[in-house]
Amino acid sequence: MRLKKKSPWTEWAEEEACQLVLTTPSFRVAEERFHRLTGAFISDTTMWRMVGPAGREMLEMLEGEEAASNAPVQAEEEPWEERVEAFDPLIGQQANVSIDGTTVCVREEGWKEVKGVTVSAVERVAKKRNGRQKGKERRQGETSSEPEIGLFRHTYRMRLAEAEAFALVQGAEADRRRVQYARDLSCVHDGGLWIWPISGAYYPQAVEVLDWAHGMGNMARMASAAFGEGSPQAHDWLEEVETLLWEGKVEEVLADKCTELPRRRHDRGKKIRNGREYVETHLGRIRYKEFREQGYPIGSGSMESACKNVVGWRMKRGGARWARRRVNPMLTMLGEYHSGRWSERWEQIQWARCA
Repeated sequence: MRLKKKSPWTEWAEEEACQLVLTTPSFRVAEERFHRLTGAFISDTTMWRMVGPAGREMLEMLEGEEAASNAPVQAEEEPWEERVEAFDPLIGQQANVSIDGTTVCVREEGWKEVKGVTVSAVERVAKKRNGRQKGKERRQGETSSEPEIGLFRHTYRMRLAEAEAFALVQGAEADRRRVQYARDLSCVHDGGLWIWPISGAYYPQAVEVLDWAHGMGNMARMASAAFGEGSPQAHDWLEEVETLLWEGKVEEVLADKCTELPRRRHDRGKKIRNGREYVETHLGRIRYKEFREQGYPIGSGSMESACKNVVGWRMKRGGARWARRRVNPMLTMLGEYHSGRWSERWEQIQWARCA
């Protein structure tokens, strides 16, 4: 059976086809899945023609939110007025914002950076009954009084854009979640130079944390440059540094462990110097023991997961190349779908089409 254009269930079929495009590896697989589920046939090229307009319309909606969120304050505005409609607001709750980037392959341009933000609720979780512990605690056999926390209720906003433009994008997502009214707010990011100015400008009240894995990655590069990659000396030095950082002895890492490294020349020496500067730059953001005791997350796994599962799974498959004009519409649809806002956005599209 071939689906007729004026079938009474065309709108439903269009929505289902768009969702299949987002949740299957390719347009061809979406075509096959739709036929198996409904008995109707929509070709992959027809799905392409459906998804394009829907993605552009969703993108226009988000851009409208971003423009409203970042517009200059008007004289007639009341202090409590909100410019963007709330979605799963985090008022009075603990919240976390993480920003990072990944890449997609753009036709005739190669791999280009896609920037993204994840806004999450931070909640305490039950301790494991068997008393197993993480990281250094497990190795040292300590009993910790630190709260176990987890990140939940994620929302995402992704964009192929320069840092200045993306600042407006992520700010609108934070407005939707009402992070300005959160009880406690943390920002956990990696060491990207473009990220921290955005974080500081938009979330001055937040506790800033350098992602644990990225912090230790910097230390590992220093160890390899100083002692040789994979050497016993590098392993032992890194183990000692990891223990000190986990225990909150940040100044000891900088004053003792970084200065005891042997002097190296050329590229290896540069890596050691850069590593030390990295520690100095993020000194206030690597006080992991203090953050854990206060119940703040120290890892940006929610954002790393978004780069992999929201963007990468669908847009970075083998051989996939995207026309630049199609990247942001697809990113928008993926972000809204994985944020749990698909039904809301689809209804808005239908109302706009009927207006």
